[in-house]
Amino acid sequence: MIRRLTKREQYIFYICLLFIGIFIFYQGLIKPSWEESESLDQKIVIQQRRLQKDQRLLQEAKGKEKAHAAYLLAYKQNGTDEQVMSSILSQIEKLAGELKLRISDLKPQRVKQLELLNQFSVSVTIDSEFDDILNFLYLLQQEPYSFNVEEVRFDKGTRRNETIIKSQLVLSKVLIP
Repeated sequence: MIRRLTKREQYIFYICLLFIGIFIFYQGLIKPSWEESESLDQKIVIQQRRLQKDQRLLQEAKGKEKAHAAYLLAYKQNGTDEQVMSSILSQIEKLAGELKLRISDLKPQRVKQLELLNQFSVSVTIDSEFDDILNFLYLLQQEPYSFNVEEVRFDKGTRRNETIIKSQLVLSKVLIP
């Protein structure tokens, strides 16, 4: 038979039940939610880092996109092949005139249509001093002209004392159609 508990034993029993209830409540609800909260905090920190990295990459991409757009504008073919060739010839003549070079022959060559590009070539014959020709070539390779020098030939001629040199140049420019 079970005997009845004394007041003191009942008091100790209820305190034990209270501690067991608190322990079960803590282990069942509070501890898992705390761990979940810490896990979520870690996930939030990881996602914030990833977001910052992605934002930095987007900023870099925007900068590169602007640079790409600038190059595209600089190398985009505006107009037909004939219009572009005419523009190239006038650029060469204008620069030669500014440098006081004498162009004896200026011939456009056929436009080479490559896979994604058009290559415009021009054959130029100049009679001038060597330093002036080198300066002319240097300026043609710089902005805003951006010509490639495909071929250069210099011919001193038969007179030894003359400072004038005959040079034959093949210049090209690559544009995106």
